[in-house]
Amino acid sequence: MDIFIDHTERKDLIEKKFDIILKKRNINIDSNPKLLQEVVDLTDQPNVIVCEFDKKFLNIPKEILILTMQHHQKYFPTFDKKGKITNQFLVVANNKDKKGLIKLGNERVVEARLSDAEFFWQKDKAQNMVKKISDLKLMNYFKGLGNYFDKAQRMRKLGAIISDELLISKEKVELSASISKVDLLSELVGEFPELQGIMGGYFGNVQGFDKEISLAVSEQYLPVGSGTKIPKKPYSIALSLADKIDTLVGFFGVNQKPTSSKDPFALRRLALGIVRIMIENKKDFKIRDLINYSSSLYQDQGFEFENKSLQKELLDFLLERLKYYMKEENIRNDIIQASISSFNLDQSVIIFNKAKNLNKIINKQNGIDIISSYKRASNILESELKKDKIELSNTTDPGIFKTELEKNLFKKINELRKYFSSINNDENFVQTLDNLASIKY
Repeated sequence: MDIFIDHTERKDLIEKKFDIILKKRNINIDSNPKLLQEVVDLTDQPNVIVCEFDKKFLNIPKEILILTMQHHQKYFPTFDKKGKITNQFLVVANNKDKKGLIKLGNERVVEARLSDAEFFWQKDKAQNMVKKISDLKLMNYFKGLGNYFDKAQRMRKLGAIISDELLISKEKVELSASISKVDLLSELVGEFPELQGIMGGYFGNVQGFDKEISLAVSEQYLPVGSGTKIPKKPYSIALSLADKIDTLVGFFGVNQKPTSSKDPFALRRLALGIVRIMIENKKDFKIRDLINYSSSLYQDQGFEFENKSLQKELLDFLLERLKYYMKEENIRNDIIQASISSFNLDQSVIIFNKAKNLNKIINKQNGIDIISSYKRASNILESELKKDKIELSNTTDPGIFKTELEKNLFKKINELRKYFSSINNDENFVQTLDNLASIKY
């Protein structure tokens, strides 16, 4: 068998072999560039082998199967056309398997791994989640911020306030927060830390919790990165926000803020998560009040923060993440700055929507007309105010108009005044910009 020295050639060969097998068996694999890179680096005579494990293991949550195969063994799990995981997996070996011994060896290894995972799953799902809540007192959260029981209780109270803004059951939010960290005590999460939250959702389903509660627990850490899935359901939103706000307040409170070069606790990701949850769900929250309340919950538990500028620093930090988000949406910097200066963080959805819509038309005729009208009005006012004995008033005497142009402009201004006095939170920003552009004469 030939040795392939060129990295790109090995990669292309592996991908080609994947395609042949997947088409033949009518299955798929998830795109995983990092894992592909690893197997390319580990082989110089790559050969792809199809292996199988006992179908009984398909009763285990798919996330456990995937992590067991990908992280521990560098295998590629496969899925049917409906996205359901199958008992087949692909192994990139460094030799041809003429006698089938490589296939047999890998199947034995994964069977052993999955047997352990099944044991942990059966054991962990039988642990009563409510009874395990008090055990969180034995698990430290962070120095100066208490243990995970303390965190869950803060989240419970903060989530209750958020539930009022979402008009959902306070009791359900409080229960989801109370059990949200219990899966950290499980053997499975100890073995696979990436599954925290996800396993809690599975345990909740098995133990008969409301589906909305189980889903909230499983989605509490979303989004996990830029461009990834965000929580969409109200209970998931409430728990995710409660968790992120509590974490940010705590770490800023004990001065564990990110620096220009370091962010060991991924606080920028958490802040961006809050911004994305609000904007992409088109739902604003009273973030300033929530930060204040969260801070008071720490104090109620006896934790005193050394950072006395917590609220200002955290609000500025969140505002920077909002700016970053808008920049990633290709909104012009001057429009970002203008929109930020006109509103506060509690109006993030309005800030984003105004900026996004203005950005779309700024170089089109409507945008040019709007800017022209504002410049002209601003220049006239600036010039007149320089004169002596000039006072601005909110009243206009149409009787002094001499031309139809003046009368039409006055009529248009009154129409705009009426429009702006009638709009509320469901403002149609496209319509607003069209109306502003139409005033040009």
